Amino acid sequence: MPKHLPHAHLPPRWQRDLLGMGACVLLGWAASVQGNWFEHFSRFAQRHERWQLDEWPLGLLLLSLGLVWFAGRRLRELRAMLAERAAAEQRIAELLTHNQHLARQLIRVQEAERRSIARELHDEFGQGCTAIRIEARLLNRPEAPEAVRQGAQRIARSAEHLYGLVRELLVRLRPHSLDSLGLEAALHELCEGWEAQTGVACRLHTQLPEQPLDDAVAVTLFRLVQEGLTNIARHAGADEACVSLQAARWPQQPLQLQIEDNGCGLPGAANDESAAPPRTGFGLAGMRERVAALQGELQFDSAATGGLRIHVTLPAERAA
Repeated sequence: MPKHLPHAHLPPRWQRDLLGMGACVLLGWAASVQGNWFEHFSRFAQRHERWQLDEWPLGLLLLSLGLVWFAGRRLRELRAMLAERAAAEQRIAELLTHNQHLARQLIRVQEAERRSIARELHDEFGQGCTAIRIEARLLNRPEAPEAVRQGAQRIARSAEHLYGLVRELLVRLRPHSLDSLGLEAALHELCEGWEAQTGVACRLHTQLPEQPLDDAVAVTLFRLVQEGLTNIARHAGADEACVSLQAARWPQQPLQLQIEDNGCGLPGAANDESAAPPRTGFGLAGMRERVAALQGELQFDSAATGGLRIHVTLPAERAA
């Protein structure tokens, strides 16, 4: 037989308090009967009649009743305050859920708009640049004057440069590999392109589930890595970055994303969301909004290498 009953088998606290108070009253009454306390008090009060000590029990009884009434009034007020607080907390929770829903809708609309803009850029600018390069190649014929040939070469180089800018913009707007090959391939392409552009080594480790992640989660993770690498290139002064994505058992277990570097870090980076680094701008603010829209957590702390570590957790309950 267990020595201690589990909390579920114990009576409510008010019942325990009532039983304890009743036990104290009975013990006091038994002690009073055993010692004849009232008789002793009566004889003592008769010897000091001028103090009217025999009237004190009635006064104390009235005081006790008054305290009971006072406690009852305060208890009703406390219950009313608790009810108002519970209603306010419920309202806040509803507003928070509504805001998160709006944030998800905003991100969804934003990504749809980016996809549309990327498609238009690819169709219009891409075809336009290709047409310009073809026309420049036609002008760059051996029988053409030297000035025309040099102009055609400059036009071809400008078109090639413009096409490269458009391709970079398309990757930032909506990488085609994210839709065609999936998140893992898109992250590898992003890290390879960022490493080639910045000259900073980028190591990527991913563990993804067999089934592809839904679009909202995949896009959010890609944007977080994209913004994290952008901030490292702009502010960290690092020569190495590491991206780790652990989602092998999503959605049964939380998803973990970690981005860290060996640079100078951010002053004031702390282990909670309320202590935002003073240099945070629109990039990190956008990361916070994206994570909050998925009911996740975003933390900043110092990496073992001395740089900044960004840790993102998306709870498993979201996918339930």
